[in-house]
This record gives sequence, structure tokens and C-alpha cells, in this order.
Amino acid sequence: MRLSTIRAVDFWLGRPLCVVLDLLAFLLSPFLRRSRNIKNVLLMELSEAGSLIIGYSAIKRIKTALPEARLFFLIFQRHANGLKLLDAIDEKNIITIRDSSAIAFLGDVLRAVWRMRKSGIDTVVDMELFSRASSILTFMSFAKNRAGFYAYTNEGLYRGRLIHNYKVAYNPYKHMALNFMALVEAVLGDANDSPNLKLRLGVEKITPFSLADSKKRAENGLSLIKSKYPQLTKEHKIAILNPNAGELPIRAWGVKNFAETAKRILASGEDRIVVVMGLPDAMNDALFIGQYVGSQRCVNLAGVTKSLGDVADICCAATLLLTNDSGPAQYASITPAQVVVLFGPETPALYSPLGERVHAVYSGLSCSPCVTAANHRNTVCRDNKCLQVIGVDEVAKICLGLLK
Repeated sequence: MRLSTIRAVDFWLGRPLCVVLDLLAFLLSPFLRRSRNIKNVLLMELSEAGSLIIGYSAIKRIKTALPEARLFFLIFQRHANGLKLLDAIDEKNIITIRDSSAIAFLGDVLRAVWRMRKSGIDTVVDMELFSRASSILTFMSFAKNRAGFYAYTNEGLYRGRLIHNYKVAYNPYKHMALNFMALVEAVLGDANDSPNLKLRLGVEKITPFSLADSKKRAENGLSLIKSKYPQLTKEHKIAILNPNAGELPIRAWGVKNFAETAKRILASGEDRIVVVMGLPDAMNDALFIGQYVGSQRCVNLAGVTKSLGDVADICCAATLLLTNDSGPAQYASITPAQVVVLFGPETPALYSPLGERVHAVYSGLSCSPCVTAANHRNTVCRDNKCLQVIGVDEVAKICLGLLK
């Protein structure tokens, strides 16, 4: 389903369901009180593939604190491959939902509810930002411990008062890694505060994830690149470009900016290779960059990189990734590659990939960020000057410095 369709379903179907479930939750509240007998924990992050990387520390924390508990994860099927990269959840405990169509979505939702009930889920940690679908699923698990973000008196999408008995205040001034950690700490601490969580969480709580098999993945990545550029050798330095912004085109820096940066990278040395990656819908961008650059050392992998695993593989083989703010930025951050991420409608203070190899470029215009949890990532802006003011000179200088 398109993002606009998901928003429409969430609004027109999610709102009345939340109202009805409010009443049901009130009636069932005596039977759904908190329990410290935690045996089966479900974490839920449906729609944000990159958030899995940011949320790794929270997943690790709950695994360490509850070593005897079974850990489950509920996620959209198209993002399950990214979750498997973390090797944090037993594959048989990953519950997936297809969002390819409304019928597939509804069918899988029913199966997910049945699986949650069959598995005896007693604790749910909803990592979504004010999604009504995830809140409804959280409640329909009938878990006695239900943690999720709550708006309290702040702006945010209505999704009922019923969903969580660990209502954690979403903090737009803290990195999402700390917001996710707050959800887990609320359950583990079992405090009865309002708002939750009244606990100091610092960056020392966050442990960036790194792939253990990066050498083997680098070999796979080199094979993918060689399939399009057989002349590739170990002496080449590879710069990957990800010009496509996916479902949020407002986050796109502009294909011509990527093309000019690619041209300067190739001009800086004969040992430089530029690889343009993306799903099949990024093919037009890749073709434009190839024609603009006019060099065989500009390799088109659009449509060849079909999964987040492929993204990780070619990033393990590369020196650098230049990308819009998107999922590939997060997955590149778990590889040895340097990552240059362009931010505009969203802020790196919340969403920057973690680690010392990440270089966030952000203009910080007065109107930015405008894509937030409060507006369901639905900005009215159609003119992303916050990205347009970031010049090719600035970005190319960073990339060339890292390639040296």
C-alpha cells in the first residue's frame, strides 16, 4: 500500500476502532492489570526499517534483562530481512504482515492476532510513533503489560487511552534510540509515574550494532558490483550513491546534485568507482546520473539491490555511502563504510544513524524539521529548500575527504 493509503486507512478506520476499543479496554481493565511474570515479550515496529537499527540497543537491553523470556517481533514483511541482519530475534518468532494490498494486510493482521494469543504474549513494546494500527494490535494481544508512546497533553494522533498501561512520553528532543530505550526501561522498572519515564537515560545506554561477517558480505557486495562492472579490482575505491527518497520524496536532495557529486568523485582519481543503488523505481534516477557523468566507472545497480541485505553487502565493499535520509543510511551505519546523510525535513538530532563513521549534513532552516510524529509524517511543504540550500561544493568536499 502507498503511504497515502496507509494514512487514510489509519485515519478513517483507525480512529473509530480506537474509540470502540476504549470502551472495551475499560470493561476488561480488571483482567488486564500489570504482571511481573514476564515470559513472552513482543516488540513491534511495523513501518520503519531504519528504526530497527536505531532500536537495537533497546532490543539488546530487554534480552539481557529477561534472559529466560521468549522474544517475538511483529513487522511488515518487506522489512523482515533487515531485522534478520541484527540476529537479535529467533527467526521462527518473527511475525510478519504484508502491506502489498488491503486484503493481504487485513488477513495478516488477523493471523498476527491469533499468533499473539497462541504464543501467550504477556508483554508488548509498541515502538511505532502514534500509529493507530500498532496500538490496536497491541491491545488485541490482550497482553497484561503494554508499553508505547503516549501524547498526554501534547500534539499527536488520537489513538485512544486504552492501549498502554506503560504510557511513555515521546520526547522530540531526544534521539529515537533513547526514546526506544525509555519504552523498555518503563516495563523493566515497573514504575507508576505519569508521565513515564522519570529516569535519566544517557548516550552511554546506546550500543551501535556492527555486522560480524562484514568480510564475507564485502565479497558478496563486490560480486554484485562486478556483475555490472567486470573491471573492478581491489585497488578501486567505491562510493555508493542512494539518490531515491522512496515514499517521502520531500527528503530528496535532487538527482542533479547527486549526479554532479558523482562526476566530481570520478574526476578526483582513476581509482574511483561510483555505484548508484536503489530499488527498481530508482532506475530513472540511476540512468540520469549515468548519462550526466558519461563514464563506465559509474555503475548502475538500481534493481539489483533488492533487499536490505544487499544494501549491507555493497556497503561492506565500499568506502563511502552518500544518501538521502532513509533506511539505507541506517543499514550502512552497521558496516565499515563512511556514511554521509543529507537531512532536511527531519532532524539528525532524532534520526541520525549511530556511530563514529556517520556524517550528517543539515541546514537547520527555521521551518525544519517539518516531518514529525505529530503530523503522521505528512508535511504541507512541497518545496524542500532545507535540502536545496545544501550545495554540491559542501557535500563533494566531505565525500572527497573521506575517499582520501
